[in-house]
Amino acid sequence: MHDCTQNIRYLCGKNNSEIQKLVLEKAKWILRKQKEYREIVPQIAKPSFKENTSLPYLGKNYSVQIKGKQAKTSMEIVDEKFLIQIKSAKISRSILKDLYENWLMEKAQNIFDDKVRDYSKMMGVKVKHVTIKNLRNRWGSLTKRSTININLNLIKAPEDVVDYIVLHELCHLKVEGHSHHYWDLLHKFMPNYYDKVEWLKVNGNNLL
Repeated sequence: MHDCTQNIRYLCGKNNSEIQKLVLEKAKWILRKQKEYREIVPQIAKPSFKENTSLPYLGKNYSVQIKGKQAKTSMEIVDEKFLIQIKSAKISRSILKDLYENWLMEKAQNIFDDKVRDYSKMMGVKVKHVTIKNLRNRWGSLTKRSTININLNLIKAPEDVVDYIVLHELCHLKVEGHSHHYWDLLHKFMPNYYDKVEWLKVNGNNLL
């Protein structure tokens, strides 16, 4: 807010030609930043659910290894790989997708519950329930009854990004909306939260 006030006072002391020059310079800076943003390569590979590809979990891409004709169907991370054992000789894309999402849901429930509990205690707030949903348009939300909804796909992101979304929603228990009071509160608990925002901008589409 202090910076914005300074900028307004600065511009008020300029004539029209000087203001136009400043706006033009800012426009060039914005275009340059947009170009840099488009050239950033996402860290997370979007799953294709095929053999010899990868699946993301907590910010890492794990290669997929499938073993057919096994006694049971299972999925686990072994030696930095997703080891998938199936009863049949081959696995279809839809079955692999369902197996992966069920595995993620189990992991996400434990991790999200733990993080919400720990951060709630740290912030001095109470959450009644944590619900995990396979959402397409938001990473989290807070209901009027103090239930936090978290996107299942967030478990594919690094833990510090998960922390950011949890804190983002918990801060709404103290401050409604996104005023500067809200962002000041979030900054208090996570000074580098903007890095997590940028990470999601770059990688978000590949998580969904």
